[in-house]
Amino acid sequence: MATRDQLGDRRAYLRFNSAGQVWASLDRVEQVVVRNLSLSGVLVEVPAGLQSMRIAQIALQDRGPVIDAVARHASPASDQLREDRFLVGLEFVNLSDDDRANLFRMVIDSNDAPR
Repeated sequence: MATRDQLGDRRAYLRFNSAGQVWASLDRVEQVVVRNLSLSGVLVEVPAGLQSMRIAQIALQDRGPVIDAVARHASPASDQLREDRFLVGLEFVNLSDDDRANLFRMVIDSNDAPR
């Protein structure tokens, strides 16, 4: 400590101490496989590395609205020992009336589609 006091603070930029929580986000875009869609959420298959996500923004259609979601569940996609795909259950949050109506149409259309 004495050496630092003798040399002084030689940082190039000002630094602040944080006394509270620090929150950050990464802007990462991935195409995922939708396994199940409901009015309350979606089950998606994601590559390894995304299974630890907590908050997501989902565009269910090209150039469609972005829906906020919170991760509620994550598990390996299969029982194989070395698995690089995961199933993540996302719950939709803060849906607008328009988003809810569009989602309702998508769920109805997906139920009518042949399997």
